[in-house]
Amino acid sequence: MQSPKQPDISKHEFSILKLFKNTWEISCSRKFFITFLFLLLQFNFGFSQSGLDSLKTSFENSSNDSLKVVQGLQYLRALHRSEHEEETEYALARKIIENALNTGDSLLYARTLDNLGLLYRYHQHYDQALPLHIKAFNLVEHMDIDPVYKMIFANNAGVAGRYDQRYDTAVSYYMKALKIAEEENDLKNIAIAGNGIGNTLGNIPGRQDEALAYFERSLEAEKQRDNSLGVAMNYLSISDHYINKKEFVTARKYLDELLKINRERNDDYGLAITYEFYGKSYLEEGKDMERAANYFEDALNRFENLGDAHQQAQILGSLGDVHFNQGALAAARNYYERSLNLAKELNQHGLIMQNSYQLAEILERQNQPSAALQYLKQGKAYEDSIKLEEQNVEIAALIRQYDIEKKEDHIQLLEKDKALQQTLLDNQQQKLERRRILMILLGTGLLFILVIFLLQYRNHQMKKKVNARILEEEKAKMKAIYERNLARAEILVTRLRINPHFIFNSLNAITYLIQSQQNAKAMKYLVVFSRYTRMVLETSQKHVVPLSEELQLTQYYLTLEKNRFEKDFTFEIKGDDAPEISKFMIPPLLLQPLIENAIWHGLLPSKKEVKILLLEVIPEGEEVKIIIDDNGVGRTFTEKRSSEKEHKSMGMKILKERVELYNKSYSGHIDFEIIDKKDEAGNPEGTRIVFKLQQKIHSKNPAELLS
Repeated sequence: MQSPKQPDISKHEFSILKLFKNTWEISCSRKFFITFLFLLLQFNFGFSQSGLDSLKTSFENSSNDSLKVVQGLQYLRALHRSEHEEETEYALARKIIENALNTGDSLLYARTLDNLGLLYRYHQHYDQALPLHIKAFNLVEHMDIDPVYKMIFANNAGVAGRYDQRYDTAVSYYMKALKIAEEENDLKNIAIAGNGIGNTLGNIPGRQDEALAYFERSLEAEKQRDNSLGVAMNYLSISDHYINKKEFVTARKYLDELLKINRERNDDYGLAITYEFYGKSYLEEGKDMERAANYFEDALNRFENLGDAHQQAQILGSLGDVHFNQGALAAARNYYERSLNLAKELNQHGLIMQNSYQLAEILERQNQPSAALQYLKQGKAYEDSIKLEEQNVEIAALIRQYDIEKKEDHIQLLEKDKALQQTLLDNQQQKLERRRILMILLGTGLLFILVIFLLQYRNHQMKKKVNARILEEEKAKMKAIYERNLARAEILVTRLRINPHFIFNSLNAITYLIQSQQNAKAMKYLVVFSRYTRMVLETSQKHVVPLSEELQLTQYYLTLEKNRFEKDFTFEIKGDDAPEISKFMIPPLLLQPLIENAIWHGLLPSKKEVKILLLEVIPEGEEVKIIIDDNGVGRTFTEKRSSEKEHKSMGMKILKERVELYNKSYSGHIDFEIIDKKDEAGNPEGTRIVFKLQQKIHSKNPAELLS
């Protein structure tokens, strides 16, 4: 089937979308090269095998839990530098986390979580790194420990959120780190957090001007520390800020300073990013496209040698922009397509959106409106997924809160000073007044306690009688709840179990594609398979899911089955993009058993040349119809085969039980009927199942209903 669902847009919106796409984000990796380079320097130095074996032995033989965790972190760091075995590193990091839990030391546990997050970040799994850094910070936020740990964990959460394009989360944790760093006058973390906030704001339309103040604060701190790497990072950020403001002369002055630093450092990565930004400045200026192309080509060659796919994808898109501005549409299209392919592999939504819009514009100019519209829809789909406006509002609130807190701290300091002076003048009088009030309060308190004691003693005897009766009632109630939940759990376990044959057959089909060198197709179905299994695991925790999610899961399942049987059947899904279906809730995996029956017992046994499965969704006000239609052999043939094999399926019984449970527990209502299709001669022509789902959930809480 088609990849990500794409909203329909009219040609009238085309020019508006083109304007918006040009103001969208700059890829995170191009701005944070120095942070990434710092991580490379941390991890990539070699370590002798004898030293590695020694650390391993110390870790495995240590009997002290705390010491074992510290030695484990040292061993993991050395192992990473030497071997880069991703799964081995993850397994060791998780084992160290288990050891840390045994110590009961929250700080040590937080350090191990943060360490695993760094591993995920190094391997570019930012979505998995972010919750680990957040949890590490939350564990120590209110502990009386060295503040440097709080700053490290918060800044790491900011970096992971920034790379994962979770800008609201990134700003939130950078702000926490900056506040602590300013309280401690920690220049290093002031620089890190300030630059991080600036980079994050620089990726959000309308907030770029706010970023400059944070860059300058970070630059000032790095100069005080005499840290050339940090100075270079901020020169890059500030030059990009002026490029975006169209102040190209000022931007190139900062780039000249950056170039000097990177040449002194003999930093090939730094030189590559510097040349890229020179190219960007000339591209944005629009006066010397040849020079822009030369800078981009130089940067691309360096990033290819360094193996940095993120930067390659970004620069290929920039080269596409250069040729597009020169009118060389064929060359521009080639660069955009190369950039788009890399961006999809790296799951870079912003870059996918940019390239899709550019390709749409080129194809429109080449009189290919149908293809242009497809790319335009793809770009719009990725644009909508980012939810910039929601993040922008949250960030504005966070910045306002931070500014208010700083002002409040200043006001409180002045008030405390004034109060201290007043206290010195009235000290004696206040002591006498406090003593008198204390005696009154003490007498009142003793009297109050005595009254409370007498009342409690009187009520105690009454409660003893009531508690016995309540205890019996609670036992009876808990027994009833237990029996009800046990019955529901049996149904949920049965419906959420993934057929192991389906898993093995899907993997075998993907293996066949790889063996037959159909790698692109294998990659496509492997992505579908991973998304399918992930959605099944996620929905297993839910009692109901939106109908749109159920349809997405069904689409993944049909795609995998189609891959297995290829020409044995075709399928079509209609109406799944209707916006109103999102308000309807449905038990998860309700449709899949019926889809599976239609394929295995309806279509596959059929001898027809064309075998079709149709899934159609028809919204009708407060009701939606879901139709599953196949032109297979029909239920008569299936029931005959089942009786011959002396096998009775439990699928329909479980389906009815789940529908009954839903209708009893929620304000929505499900009806369904099974229609046996026949031709004029009365011969079976397949099966049609019609679901009617009425009204969304209103007041009932699913968790409360099933508790």
